[in-house]
Amino acid sequence: MKKISTAHWLLVSIVVLQFVISLGLAAAIRFLPVTIPVWAVLLISQVSLILPLTLYCAITRSNPLTLIRFKKTKPVNVIMALLVMTLSYPVIILLNFISMLFVDNAMASVLPSALNLGLIPAVILMALLPAIIEESVFRGSLYNTYSLRRPLAGVFFSAFLFGLMHMNFNQMPYAFFLGIIMALMLEATDSIITTMIMHFSLNGFTTVLSFFTAQSGVSTQAGANFKETLLETYRETLAAQDFSGLSPEEIDAMAENMLPMALGIVIGILAVIAIAALAAVLALIYATFRINGRRPGEVLLAKHVENDYVQGFHGKMRKNAMLDLPVILFIIYGLEECIRSAVMM
Repeated sequence: MKKISTAHWLLVSIVVLQFVISLGLAAAIRFLPVTIPVWAVLLISQVSLILPLTLYCAITRSNPLTLIRFKKTKPVNVIMALLVMTLSYPVIILLNFISMLFVDNAMASVLPSALNLGLIPAVILMALLPAIIEESVFRGSLYNTYSLRRPLAGVFFSAFLFGLMHMNFNQMPYAFFLGIIMALMLEATDSIITTMIMHFSLNGFTTVLSFFTAQSGVSTQAGANFKETLLETYRETLAAQDFSGLSPEEIDAMAENMLPMALGIVIGILAVIAIAALAAVLALIYATFRINGRRPGEVLLAKHVENDYVQGFHGKMRKNAMLDLPVILFIIYGLEECIRSAVMM
């Protein structure tokens, strides 16, 4: 019987290690004549995940490959995984669009610096390593532990923790969505290779697209708050037209009056496309279950009674709950960081 609280301490140890590392980097930048290269920061962020996971496997005496469900998968599962991720883009775009009405793009300050390293290093740091390491932690360790109790609850709870782990309001909504579909695909194929491919394809596509966009010399304002960017575009358009007798303040007022309708139209169109895409994604996930001879209802709604209780201190049996003190502390911290990222914009 596996203690869910042990996996929660893994999560807490990751946060503590990342906090200590961030303090160390901040101190080095402030007091030493050094500049931390972006590749080192990205690499350290992944090391802060893999070290606690390695320690977790040693303490629990778990075989890492067995723990994360690293198994061979059918070629058709790879195709289905890529299709699911491709059709998930409209939902990701909608969630990202809505979040950027309030905050900046969280990747805008990181991606350009990573791209300066070259395409291959950028893909390794931004796509390959996160796909392997983050999937090993969140789907491989956390979700697989939760699935021993209630798989469907574990799908949503592990996705929620995955979203919070990004520690910003921009990435949290679509990371939560991605956590759900990747956990479902893990159960559909019974192999974490599938979700690693999905994770890599998402980050890899974004990195490659950004690289060639930058190479073409196209100017983007990806880091700007979208609402402010659209408002500024309206102002410039109105100012360029012949509105004799209107002051700059009146032009600003006209732009602000036009903004809500424009945003409503864009969100409405994106929502319709996203709903259709989501229906297709769920249909593909269901098809993947059936291709692998697995019944979604039986797999996701299974309740493993033998894991209701585990042995605690002094040999006493205790509830093997998904919600306990370590994870509550993490949730509070993660929510605070997400809210702070929105308020400080």
